[in-house]
Amino acid sequence: MEYKEFAKYYDNFYKNKNYHKETEFLKCFINQDDKIIDIGCGTGLHASLLQQNGFQVDGLDLNKEMLDIAKTRVYSNLYLQDVLDISLNQKYDIIISMFAVLNHLKDTQELEKALMNLKNILTDGGKIIIDLHNPQSSGSKTDSYDNMTRTMKWHYDKKTKIEDSKIIFEIEGKKYIDSHIFRIFTIDEVKQCCANVGLVVKKVYENYDINKRGSSISKNLQFLICKVLF
Repeated sequence: MEYKEFAKYYDNFYKNKNYHKETEFLKCFINQDDKIIDIGCGTGLHASLLQQNGFQVDGLDLNKEMLDIAKTRVYSNLYLQDVLDISLNQKYDIIISMFAVLNHLKDTQELEKALMNLKNILTDGGKIIIDLHNPQSSGSKTDSYDNMTRTMKWHYDKKTKIEDSKIIFEIEGKKYIDSHIFRIFTIDEVKQCCANVGLVVKKVYENYDINKRGSSISKNLQFLICKVLF
């Protein structure tokens, strides 16, 4: 994907995503004086909405073009870093990672490494909230916005737990092709990876609903994770 050119269109294709609902869900776990970082913050929409609610939010992403857009709406620290190689000299009370960021990791070993990195910047008594994609089948869909069209096709292999997706964006007469492979992590895998690095999954939710318990058939999962304190 040519993100340098495409990043400016990113928000248009996800404008129907319910960022406000997701932000309200996150607020259930945050105190007003908590220091927050958004891992994989992208163009900064979650961070911006939290800032509008009076919270202090930093961001981290490995894509410079996305961060350049985030800088126009997030007025705090933004770090160009990879979740597998975080180097920060401060700790946070709340760490969020939304929109299936950790599904980009290729296996449980990488997930453990990422979780350890998050633990290292988490205060004692702090919370990690991660959102993971949890597909049930293969499929395709096409949607359009103004003079832009997006065609998505994805194949999910339940045996390998791999979802292979191809997305074709047609924007102002030009095509952009994105492809990605998601590793789908089960609830038990996330719990085990957390346990291996001294974290514990407190609760699992579905669809950003504080009253819905996540399960193996949930389309998406939100994990509330804390340090194991001795």
